[in-house]
Amino acid sequence: KRDPALVVTDSQAIGDVDSIVPGHIKVTTYSILFSRLKGDLVKFVEGLRVIDELQDNDEIIIAEACTHHTQADDIGRYKIPAWLEEFTGKKLKFTVNAGKMLHKDISNAKLIVQCGGCMVNRKEILNRIESAEESDIPITNYGIIISHMHNALERTLAPFEEAGSIYRDIVK
Repeated sequence: KRDPALVVTDSQAIGDVDSIVPGHIKVTTYSILFSRLKGDLVKFVEGLRVIDELQDNDEIIIAEACTHHTQADDIGRYKIPAWLEEFTGKKLKFTVNAGKMLHKDISNAKLIVQCGGCMVNRKEILNRIESAEESDIPITNYGIIISHMHNALERTLAPFEEAGSIYRDIVK
């Protein structure tokens, strides 16, 4: 009988959820909540600045904190790469870095796309952000980039004003 204060959805469903949940109800994603809990939400939003600058054959690192059995429609290995190529109109090179540490050479990457980090602690995600900063590579998060590519990021950041403000500056 009462509207919920917040709807939390899986990042992959944000396009559908955004279209069916009335606009006055706040919506975010599990991955965005985790990026704030375990990482640095503002840094992850700032990482989007590079997307418009991507060129054909630029390397994108998909950073998965766990090693899991991949499925045919795996979000990090298949869906995000396909969505990002469609969104940018570029043919990009994707390298998966699975496991607890960023152990592959990241120096040639133009962007790191970090998973939500549900299987690791905050210190591990902050270490990944620090590695990206030391290498001067922008870093973002699955939920943030997916919401951005589905034109729903302003809404999914609404519960977090500081990050929403940064995003509004990026898309101006």
